[in-house]
Amino acid sequence: MQRQCLEVQAVQRALDILEVVGNSVQPVSLKELAYHTALPKSTAYRLLGNLEHRGYVRCSGDGSYQLGLKLLMMSQRVEQAFELKHLVRPFLLELNERFKETVHLGVLEQNRVLYVDSVESPQPIRLVAETGSTNAAYCTSLGKALLIRHSDEAIRQILTADGMQKRTDYTITAEDAFFAAMAQTRQLGYALDNMESAPECRCVGAPIYNHRGQAVAAISISGPATRFSLTLIANEAAPELLEDSRQISRFLGLMQESRLSGGRAL
Repeated sequence: MQRQCLEVQAVQRALDILEVVGNSVQPVSLKELAYHTALPKSTAYRLLGNLEHRGYVRCSGDGSYQLGLKLLMMSQRVEQAFELKHLVRPFLLELNERFKETVHLGVLEQNRVLYVDSVESPQPIRLVAETGSTNAAYCTSLGKALLIRHSDEAIRQILTADGMQKRTDYTITAEDAFFAAMAQTRQLGYALDNMESAPECRCVGAPIYNHRGQAVAAISISGPATRFSLTLIANEAAPELLEDSRQISRFLGLMQESRLSGGRAL
């Protein structure tokens, strides 16, 4: 069944204004905006004031308008996520081929793990997380890997906001125990989900760092506990995952350094 869109006039008008501003190479005057959107100047001016207050447009000294920093930052995040996904994809395919288990790429979004990409295991019994879905950080290897450089106070705020629901008999639900797990994660350089998020499922995750040393993403391998043993993880999966995450971090750092330097090789 086709979803019906309930049009809100003020929202539609604000979007019309943003489209005119965004599609223009030069800053746009109030007069031009009113003309292209067929809005009275007073209405356009009022909507522009709201958009400017929220950072979606900015007004220059001559009274013309252009896109604000918030939209530019949002577009940059989308571009970086797109670049990251294409950069990491070959590594996910290789890990999937090597271990025949499901592999994921995730980022931290509003204190939760957002699954950006995944390659499913070819085996009949496998773990699946839909791209675009989210999961808690405290009970997943991706989440722990993404929190590896966070301060204890920042982690405590995330745990308080998201809660620590007991999902299995192995789920860590006490802050002290979680901080102990994070200490081990920092020592090893990778994170383990030992049947904490789902029964009889294990995952190992490693962080991806940007040029500032921040963990901006993470990759993981997930499989049923009957196949994906702790010995296999420690001796084979984790070392290969760490090597891949190091390579991706180097590539990502070089890409970002190049962008910051205007495309010049450093």
